[in-house]
Amino acid sequence: MVDGNENADRGLVATRLERLITERAYLFGQLGYVRDRFKDIDYLIAPTAGIGYKVVATDRTTFDVDTSLGMAFEKNTGLELETDGAVTLGEKFSHKLSANAAITQGSTALWKMDDFGDALYTFSAGLAASVTTRVQLKLEFQDVYKSRPTGDADKNDIAFITAFVYKF
Repeated sequence: MVDGNENADRGLVATRLERLITERAYLFGQLGYVRDRFKDIDYLIAPTAGIGYKVVATDRTTFDVDTSLGMAFEKNTGLELETDGAVTLGEKFSHKLSANAAITQGSTALWKMDDFGDALYTFSAGLAASVTTRVQLKLEFQDVYKSRPTGDADKNDIAFITAFVYKF
């Protein structure tokens, strides 16, 4: 809260399974979930499957691009559930500054197949530091943009996030 006013009420969760098919190409399935009270999104669930490619894959630097197809289930405050086909594009970059620290950057776009003007874009940039071999402390800047929010909701939100990340 800032001066007694709420300034954040958003949840983003993503899970993804990848399977290498060559040294650089991979198939994946992912499930994304968004809830954003300030954009009147009660929930947006997007299960998709697709293909990705490791453009750069060194010990210190990685850069991947991917695309997928699937579904988008979006329920906005006061409106009925919308079910649409979904197309996503994504990219992620990571560069190790040392054995225990890295800079990261990523962006995704999700378009609804029946109206490509209705999209959700995310961008993030951050710094990650290893606490253990499986746990990281991550500081991240995140920007979320909804091209067609409902009602008087803002199209754009930014956040600064501090998180613990667990890698399976």
